[in-house]
Amino acid sequence: MTDLGAAPDLVLAYDLGTGGCKASLWTPAATMLAETVVPYPTSHPAPGRNEQRPADWWDAVAASTRQLLERSPGARERIAGIALSGQSLGAVQIDDDGELVAPTTPIWSDTRGRPDAVFGDLSEAEWYRRTGNGFGAALYPLTKAAAFRAEDPGSWARTRHLVGSKDWINLRLTGQLATDPSMASGSGAYDLATGDYDDELLAAADLHRDVLPRIAPSSERVGSLTRAAATALDLPTGIPVFAGAVDNAAMALGSRGTAEGRIYAALGSSSWITVTSARPVIDEHARPYVFAHAIPGMFVSALSTFSSGTSLEWLHATLAPGTDTAAFIDLAAGSVPGARGVSFVPTLAGGTPLEGGSGVRGGFTGLHLGAGPADLVRACLEGIAFSLDRSLTLMRELSGSREALLITGGGSRSPLWNGIYADILRSPLQRSAVDQQAATLGAAAIALVGLGIWDDYGRTDAAHTGLDEIVPTSPESYAGARDRFDTAVSALASLTPTQENLS
Repeated sequence: MTDLGAAPDLVLAYDLGTGGCKASLWTPAATMLAETVVPYPTSHPAPGRNEQRPADWWDAVAASTRQLLERSPGARERIAGIALSGQSLGAVQIDDDGELVAPTTPIWSDTRGRPDAVFGDLSEAEWYRRTGNGFGAALYPLTKAAAFRAEDPGSWARTRHLVGSKDWINLRLTGQLATDPSMASGSGAYDLATGDYDDELLAAADLHRDVLPRIAPSSERVGSLTRAAATALDLPTGIPVFAGAVDNAAMALGSRGTAEGRIYAALGSSSWITVTSARPVIDEHARPYVFAHAIPGMFVSALSTFSSGTSLEWLHATLAPGTDTAAFIDLAAGSVPGARGVSFVPTLAGGTPLEGGSGVRGGFTGLHLGAGPADLVRACLEGIAFSLDRSLTLMRELSGSREALLITGGGSRSPLWNGIYADILRSPLQRSAVDQQAATLGAAAIALVGLGIWDDYGRTDAAHTGLDEIVPTSPESYAGARDRFDTAVSALASLTPTQENLS
């Protein structure tokens, strides 16, 4: 334990993710002093239904705060501000008193939305061009509202606002309701060109404008910690709370996404290639998804692989349950580039439009009697890398970015996998000490700018000291495997019963 009584002013940052709440303490020098994670469950009441309890979010925020304070004597009185990063596409229903209408809420991956009830005279293609909402339309609050109305008219009649994850926590912290441009841009009703809700889109969904929270800059102080919230978190009252950002924007901010063309790969349960730019990257074929950035006037645009780390977890649990993850990954060293002809398409959780849409499923191809566990693991690692290579190639082409590619997340920890990534992506990679802390670093930066301690977001880059470079060693050895992967992607897409085309 470190006594922080003499430390400079600190900020408390939270990342309200899909699996749990990560809390951390940061200094004005962009140094993280302590962190903790408190998990919470996701329920799956029916196919396509993925729900969480906002009360669990709140309990995790309170518990993680208390854990940080226990580990950091002296920090309690040094906290100058609070900001959150929150999971996207939230649609928490609250009533006139700000209370929850229902104990559970669909999370970002819940597909209950009803695009058919929204896109009539307004085409889905036009909706994408305005909003940059490149995920399946059924995932967005605009279409989830139509499902709420149809499935439970009584609860819908009591609904006064639809709010995002971190915005609901901010309401609990301060008693004030607001959102920021990045979270608002995932509502399904935000026009990227105007930076405001689109009245035509709201009318198409039969929603009043005030159903969605007012939009404030990420660094705006939305309120101060109330007495009740301070008691729950064991903090002093009156600490400023800032609007914060959606996780996509906070992670970009914490991954050096502070200037034009900066590009990074997040390698986790799902993975994505994200570019920061002054213009949103819109393409109706590839369908990059776009969010307004926490940095005013900037955007983050990305293409995803929905099931990267989760594909590896599935294979691990299937072939060698209970064994060490790092040792399991290292099995791939017993194979060769190209995995002796075995290919793996990592669309176990559905695909992007380029891969056949959300209905497509993944699989191994090229299996033969000589293939062993090492080949299957190698094919899995290579397939995830090939999938990201498609995204990287397109995002560089569409955005014009030629910046070095930063890699973050759990998938960046394996030297073997990093070498595979470098060869398949045909690009030098940079690995930072800021690993799975990117989103909380982004939230901390928002608080530091909001407090006036920092005069701009560029100071976030100071956290990325000692960048390691991983260079390709034999990219030519994957030429045949690349062709086999592309063929397998096309074949699996052709087997998809219905091409959902993001609807």
